[in-house]
Amino acid sequence: MPRTEDTPERTVMNAIFVVGTGRSGTHFLVRLLAGFEHAHDPFGGRESEAILQDVARAALHHRMPSQETETHYGDTIRTDGPVLIDQHHPNLFFADHWADTLDDPVFLYPLRPARQIVASMFRHKGVRSWYAYARRRFLSLSDRLPYPNRFLGTDSYWEVETTPLHMLCTQRILAHHRMVLKQKAALGDRLRIVAYDALVGDPEAEFTRVFTDAERARLGAFTLVETPNPASLDKYLDVLTVEQVAEIDAAEAKTYAEVATHL
Repeated sequence: MPRTEDTPERTVMNAIFVVGTGRSGTHFLVRLLAGFEHAHDPFGGRESEAILQDVARAALHHRMPSQETETHYGDTIRTDGPVLIDQHHPNLFFADHWADTLDDPVFLYPLRPARQIVASMFRHKGVRSWYAYARRRFLSLSDRLPYPNRFLGTDSYWEVETTPLHMLCTQRILAHHRMVLKQKAALGDRLRIVAYDALVGDPEAEFTRVFTDAERARLGAFTLVETPNPASLDKYLDVLTVEQVAEIDAAEAKTYAEVATHL
């Protein structure tokens, strides 16, 4: 059912943080959100490399983002300005912190089938670079990653070394699913699940479901600035084997269903 003005938890929205794992549809979601009249993406469809590295490494090392990142958000969000659109997706791990310290943020988590995300990870080396980072950092005692690692979803360094790549990627997705469930319990309606398949099928209808009437008024008129490509839903068939898809689906089934209950 679409949200209404009577939804009790949220009546005002000054920022939208798009959070999740890489290749889950975060960039696609941000590009569509840019079609709202009063949405403002200060980085024009890209991340700030400095902020992305800061929040990603903070999530990996189980620590908080830097003071520079805190200052950036404090200076950027304005109650009397356009709605900030932020796509530094590892902010998922700090959503409760930003909700406590910033003016009226909402967090959107695109829920996309793991088979699609893993296939996309295979095609983008940058997303896989965190595994190389984990291996390199193991050599430095002072910078060693904590395990079990909440960002990678792995229990040990040796698991990073020995697990097949498609399952390493799946473990990372499931770790993000678990984190979104934890954040949802803490934040309630401040955190919303966006159905990726529905977003591809009809973006405006999915935004009508996700945002309240007051929030849609805050965002202003919506223009479809990018035509979704339904072929993106099946691209995994060109990348993954039948056996890999079966293993990914089996691993994901329970946590995907738990997250989907919040749609």
